[in-house]
Amino acid sequence: MQNLNLYQVERKQRSGPRVRHMLIGLGVVLLLCVVHGSWQAWQLHAGALRLAQVQAAAQEQEARLEAATGSFVEPLLDERLPLELSVKERDNRELQRLIAYLQLLSSQRSGGFVAPLLALTEQHPESGLWLNNINLQDGGRHMRLQGFSQDQELLPAYLQRLGQSAVFSGREFARFDVQRGDDQLLRFDLSSQLKEQEAIDE
Repeated sequence: MQNLNLYQVERKQRSGPRVRHMLIGLGVVLLLCVVHGSWQAWQLHAGALRLAQVQAAAQEQEARLEAATGSFVEPLLDERLPLELSVKERDNRELQRLIAYLQLLSSQRSGGFVAPLLALTEQHPESGLWLNNINLQDGGRHMRLQGFSQDQELLPAYLQRLGQSAVFSGREFARFDVQRGDDQLLRFDLSSQLKEQEAIDE
């Protein structure tokens, strides 16, 4: 027969987590808290750096604005500008008149006025004879010269030189008046025209 010890003390079985497991879990939680705290601290530090940079940039911009405001000088209208503008406008009007005159000369060149005028200028003596009236008609076919001469020999020499010019070749004198005034100056009035054959050839 088997003997049974009915008086043996029954040992209670422990239930629930063990202390070692609890310590491990607590360590993990503490580690996570440390990691999270470090991350939060880093974020806070980075944010503080960015804030400091933004504030420094704002202060720099404000300093530049103050410097620009301090050195800004309000532009003033130069009192000479209206006068200079008036002078420029006057020069422009003179230029327009010159252009109109050149256009007139160009049109007269086609009509035959420029060549006689140039010939009169080229053959004119340096002194002692003046032309005060030059009348050209019909493209230079009819010409009338009026003026003064100090010497009676200057006028024939002048007319001879004009006759030798190609521009005045083939002309005949229709009128030639010479009178001496009270001032001892010779006043002459000369009219000439192209010969009929020359006019027909033109």
